[in-house]
Amino acid sequence: MIGWSCAKVPQDVIQPEEMAQLMADVHTGEAVVDQQRGNFYNDSLRQLMKQSVYHKHGVTSEQVDSSFSWYGRNITYYMDVYDRTIEILEHRNIETGNQLTAEASLSIAGDSVDVWPYARYLDVNDLFPTKIFTFNFPKDDNWEQGDVYTLRAKLFNNTESGNTWGMATEYSNGTVEYTTQNIEGDGWKELNLITDSTLKADKVYGFMSLENRAGTPLRLDSLMLVRKRKNHDIYYRRYSSVKNIKGYTKAAPAYNDSVDE
Repeated sequence: MIGWSCAKVPQDVIQPEEMAQLMADVHTGEAVVDQQRGNFYNDSLRQLMKQSVYHKHGVTSEQVDSSFSWYGRNITYYMDVYDRTIEILEHRNIETGNQLTAEASLSIAGDSVDVWPYARYLDVNDLFPTKIFTFNFPKDDNWEQGDVYTLRAKLFNNTESGNTWGMATEYSNGTVEYTTQNIEGDGWKELNLITDSTLKADKVYGFMSLENRAGTPLRLDSLMLVRKRKNHDIYYRRYSSVKNIKGYTKAAPAYNDSVDE
């Protein structure tokens, strides 16, 4: 268990260990809802599931919301809580041996690997000097032609229009292919970049252009970028989703090598 500096957490805020346990239960409950949509066919039933988790932990939705707000302003504490939440979920997966859950968690195993090296949580607020975030991944020995990259996150308070993210791959022949997508509404969102199976990729990079409503932070949770091997069943999609940049040179504008936080 991670060591907590509990004395610094206000008494009216849900304490770190309890917050981690609660978040783990909420994640588990949401996974059940996603897997059994037929049984949770309206918002009332989904809300009932969440309220049952809150009741189990003896807290109200107001307490949870105010606690999330405090942790959002104290990101170091949030990251500790988040890491503990992942630890709890991984322990539960080991105990239950639930292979389906293990695959959904997209942990490093076999030909699927989460290559996202940055923070898993992003809280975009009014104080940010810029709201364009970039990332960059140089080639490693495990890259293969035709690899599929999936950028994934869960969004909260995503109310503004125009929020966008995109990914690109640069090939050894100088060609660049890219794909972009508008991000609308809350919940799980994902963007797929399917690389060319006939070309060698040298770099994968991308951006997120995000705007929050004034006074309300836009939150991205569980950020990940999963690399999977070529999937013949979805490879045809690349022809409708990926665009080419011809005549690209190294002098073209480059992305930063890290995510601004």
